[in-house]
Formats: sequence, C-alpha cells, structure tokens
Amino acid sequence: MKKLAVVVVTLALLGLSSGAWGGGGDQYPNGAEDFLVGMAPPPGFYVINYNYFYFSHDYKDDSGDTINVGPLKDFRLRVYANVTRLIYISPLKILGANYGVHAFFPWLDVNANSLGFHIHKRGLGDIIIDPFILTWHTRYVHVVTGLDIYLPTGEYDKYRPVNIGKNFYTFEPVLGVTFMLPLKTTLSFKFMYDFNTTNNDYINPMTGKETSLKPGQEFHFDWAMAVNPLPGLRVGVTGYFYQQTTNDEIDGKDVEHQRGRAMAIGPGIRWDYKRLSLVLKTQYEFGVKNRPQGRNVWFKIAYKFL
Repeated sequence: MKKLAVVVVTLALLGLSSGAWGGGGDQYPNGAEDFLVGMAPPPGFYVINYNYFYFSHDYKDDSGDTINVGPLKDFRLRVYANVTRLIYISPLKILGANYGVHAFFPWLDVNANSLGFHIHKRGLGDIIIDPFILTWHTRYVHVVTGLDIYLPTGEYDKYRPVNIGKNFYTFEPVLGVTFMLPLKTTLSFKFMYDFNTTNNDYINPMTGKETSLKPGQEFHFDWAMAVNPLPGLRVGVTGYFYQQTTNDEIDGKDVEHQRGRAMAIGPGIRWDYKRLSLVLKTQYEFGVKNRPQGRNVWFKIAYKFL
C-alpha cells in the first residue's frame, strides 16, 4: 500500500490525477497549431481531425534538471489524443471581420509508468467551445481572435490516480496572427492566456485530505515559419513556448517553486489540395521546468464540407 501511495502522489505531481499539483492547469496541448494559424478559412463549414502522440522519459524539477531519484526516477509517459474540431465561419461581418464559432471533442488515451506500476486511462476529455470568433484579412496580415472555454466534461474521480477530466473550467483568450513575408514565406503565431477556475473536489496528494485546488494562470504561444516552394506545399519549422505566470493554490495557499515552463521546436510540412489540407510535424521540448520533457508527433487532416 505504501508503494502504491507513492505512485498516486507521483501521478498527482504530473497533473494526471485529480487536477494538477504544480504546473498550472495544462489544459491546452501545446504545439497544436502551426502554419497559417492566423488565416481563418473563408465562410463555410470545416472539420479538422488532430492526431497527437506525446512521449516522455524525463521529469524536470524547478532547476530544469532531470529527477533521477525517488518515485520519478523511472518515469514514463505516453499520451495519444484524437480530437475532432468543428468550425463554422459565417459571411456575417462584425467590425469588418467574419464571425465564426468552433468546438473541440477530444478522446484521450494516457499511459503512465512509475515504480513498476502501469496506470492507463482513456475516454472523452474536456470539450472546448468558442461562441465568438472574429477574423480579419489584409494583403500582408491575417488575424483571428476568440475566447476558448474548456468545459469539465471529462470523467473525473478524486480517488483515482489518473483522470481524463480536469474538473475545472478554463477561459482562454486567443489571438492568432499570420504575416505574409517576401520570398513566399509566412510567419504565424497563436497567443493564449489561461484563467483557471477552482477544483473544489480535490485530494491533496501530500496530506491525503480533501481540499480545493486553483491552478495558476498560464501564458503560451504556438508558432510556425514556412516557405512555399510549390503550389499547395509548405515546409518549415514549428514550435511553442509555455510559461506558468502565477502559483497554483491549494486550500487558498500558494504552492511555491512549482511553476511549469517548456519550449519546443521541430520540422513540419503542410499540403493543400482543393478542399483538403494535411499537416505532419514533430517537436522536441527543451528548457523545461516542473513538468515532463519529451517530444510529440502531430498529424492533422482538415476538410471543407460546405
């Protein structure tokens, strides 16, 4: 029982149990967006399917060093996500911008290993909606804004070591920008800032007592730079930056020295053909603190139906 308790505490520290303990809310899968992210499509109905693979064998401490003693010395984490995103961009104009809405429906499969234990959980995650998207287009700059809202729809049980749902809401203002540069080059950013509500059904992994958890606020952005050597083909580099900006709070008290940080970079390619768009990329993390460090692989399919 003592050994299992250590595993439960370990997973809680990773943010895989009853919400995160240190490291912010960590709702958004960093690196999800890339080429032309600021260039919302023309009016119509679109479906995007994201396939996300994440692998990590290292957990970093507050100094950025790998933890190789204690319950995290044999840490392993594998995540697969299949996310369906529905987008509608209308011809309606507001302040010169097209109005739109979207929703994400994530299915997650999480595997974690520590101290010889294998923890596995799968199911529907927290659904994301945005009822108010605005998109502007000029010759050299494209802009999209919105407010993504993460709903606590995923399965959650405070007594389980692994949960798919977070059991709190997140409100995430979004600003996407794409710059059309010379030599058929594009530079794109998706900026986000997360405000997390409180999980009032939480067990403190250090004490075993029921309490509340309010994850800290987070600033992060995805970016991509690409060239267009052939019609419909874009090749370049992608990455992201993540920084938790305020401390988590347990029972109203700050959790010190647990703010998460991560950066990543890697190659990517995009191909557009008529109504279809495909993206394949991989990203390697560095400069990580208070969270796993690993790499990811993304494969995205977008299709315009109407």
